[in-house]
Amino acid sequence: MPVLPVTHNQWQVLRAVKRSRKPPCGRDLRLSPTRGTKDGSFLTVMVRLGLLERVSGTEKEPFEATYSLTESGKHAAEYGECEFPSGILNSQQANPKQPSKG
Repeated sequence: MPVLPVTHNQWQVLRAVKRSRKPPCGRDLRLSPTRGTKDGSFLTVMVRLGLLERVSGTEKEPFEATYSLTESGKHAAEYGECEFPSGILNSQQANPKQPSKG
């Protein structure tokens, strides 16, 4: 499994979850109000990458769900990098908005 850095936005979200005493709501994890974060898909991507896990709520309403860190998410929050399974990095499930190459 390759060790790769997480993006700056992902790292900020992971640090916010780590600092929280109880699992934060997805709406609280929208730290920067940009076009890329307005629909909550960044939270779904982080769950698919294995950095976060949903404590409550559904994928359809990511801002209403609560999240906690996984073991790889804890490592990424501390060091800014973690091991990603190579199958997840190459799949369209990890980033559904990215156009396929070919």
